[in-house]
Amino acid sequence: MAFQFPENIVPECYPMAWLIGSWKGAGVMEYEGIEAQGFLHELHIDNDTLGPYLRLRSTTWLIEEDAGIIDKEISGGAMYAKLTKSDVWSDFSAYLRPNPTVEKQGEATVLEGMSISPSGYSATWAGIIQGPQIHMQADAIACTPNSPDYQGARIMGGLVESDLFFAYDMAAFGQEMATYMSGRLSRADLM
Repeated sequence: MAFQFPENIVPECYPMAWLIGSWKGAGVMEYEGIEAQGFLHELHIDNDTLGPYLRLRSTTWLIEEDAGIIDKEISGGAMYAKLTKSDVWSDFSAYLRPNPTVEKQGEATVLEGMSISPSGYSATWAGIIQGPQIHMQADAIACTPNSPDYQGARIMGGLVESDLFFAYDMAAFGQEMATYMSGRLSRADLM
């Protein structure tokens, strides 16, 4: 079964329609001071409220297996099925919308968003989506007194062989911007 354009979404969300759905997969996280660790990832993106935005919910779990088992040549769904969930590592909710005051820039649609994590930080985002590729940069991050010390973040993603490949880079704990998490997700309804 191939991906079909979602029904009943608002026109403002058409450039982002390829993101809508439930995704599952796996990846590897590694950062200065954080040893390589494999993770499982579930991502749900919808336009269920029919507002001019998408709603995102994301959860990642550590895996019981060694990070070396992760193979990005295998579909996200196949890797997800082979691995065992351990502890929840991160959770966040977000909203993403086309910037209502900016016209398309060539083939790209300008986006803005907001995200929040129960670990004590929230961010506003700006970026673009062009075809099946998205690039977002955090332009403001607010942290509670006991949250991790984040200074910056960016997300890049795109469809390759019907899977969503992504990389999440961050500047945190006094370190420069570097890749923290990367992975491959498959549409859960096509697994």
